[in-house]
Amino acid sequence: MSTPGSGRSGPRRPVVITRPAAQAGPWQQALQEAGYPVVPLPLLTIYPAPDPRAVHQAWTQLTAFDALMFVSANAIEGFFACRPALAGWPDTTRAWVPGPASSQALVAAGVPQGLIDAPSAQAAQFDSESLWQQVGGQVAPGFRLLLVRGGAEGGGLPQAHASGPEVQHAKDAADGVDAQRGAGRDWLADQVLAAGASVVWLQAYARGAPRWTAADYTAAARARDSGALWLFSSSECVAHLDALTRSADHPDWPRSGAMSHAFWAGSVALATHPRIAQAARALGFAAVHLSRPGLADVRASIESIA
Repeated sequence: MSTPGSGRSGPRRPVVITRPAAQAGPWQQALQEAGYPVVPLPLLTIYPAPDPRAVHQAWTQLTAFDALMFVSANAIEGFFACRPALAGWPDTTRAWVPGPASSQALVAAGVPQGLIDAPSAQAAQFDSESLWQQVGGQVAPGFRLLLVRGGAEGGGLPQAHASGPEVQHAKDAADGVDAQRGAGRDWLADQVLAAGASVVWLQAYARGAPRWTAADYTAAARARDSGALWLFSSSECVAHLDALTRSADHPDWPRSGAMSHAFWAGSVALATHPRIAQAARALGFAAVHLSRPGLADVRASIESIA
């Protein structure tokens, strides 16, 4: 049985998987089975909740919220890792997620499918804007949302204006999509607040840049020089790649701000959101392509490029 694209002639373009190591396995396996050389090079590290007591406390107050929004599967994993023994999901609280992968993660964690809200499977993007189209009708004055997300490793996060139970309040750059004002998860929180509802932020995990070894820098240089396709599912990964290579003490990565943009002149990026694509273009990637974020869609996009 042939694999998709097996009729292509010549060597395939290497694919660099930049997802956190714990999430990269299925992607690496699928692409290798399709015949692509894969370079696992995580550009994001995920850490447990810095204050698990705050997450544990939130579990005891779930009925005080009309909905919880989980920004990603990482947020779900971090939140449920602090679940008290025998704690169940209340049938009065809805769960919002920005895409099907997170929806599946919630079901696996025991949240009833009928309480989960997510963008349509046919949505152009799986993000906060698409999610709002599904959940905006739920929100009215008095509605209370707990927004479960991550935060920068060791970073001090500003407190959000909110009322209600004394869980940890925090904002951060969301994984998968930038959380600048007017975009991403802050955008959705703004819509909730504008509708007269309240929002509480809870940090369920932390994110940080990876600590590359000399071997990692060598692998990245080989990928760069072979014109590899870099798969980005977070603009934060793009920023970490820039920071790591711009300041590298390695012969394959000269320390020069002027040269850093030229590092990527022969490389290709595949991004799973327009804001991620914008970050890759700003870094200097020669060609940037967009794909829906699901594994099957990404694989099809790679096949059309490589």
